[in-house]
Amino acid sequence: MKSRLNHVIAIAAAIALGAFAYRSFTGKPVRTAPPTTAAECTPDAIRQVRDTLERSILSAQCAKRQQPIEPATSKN
Repeated sequence: MKSRLNHVIAIAAAIALGAFAYRSFTGKPVRTAPPTTAAECTPDAIRQVRDTLERSILSAQCAKRQQPIEPATSKN
């Protein structure tokens, strides 16, 4: 009786895991934001974005845009 119950639980867990994996792998890819322009990076333009998450993403993209690109150095 115990082993039959364990088999049923294991099969149910495998089905749930398979359904979760299927949904994860067949989902739509995450949208990436378009590159920022100089007009979008002004403090007033950033303040006008109402959604806090979008505003923080825009702010981070503007900060990345202003950073100079440093060449990668090898550590030997």
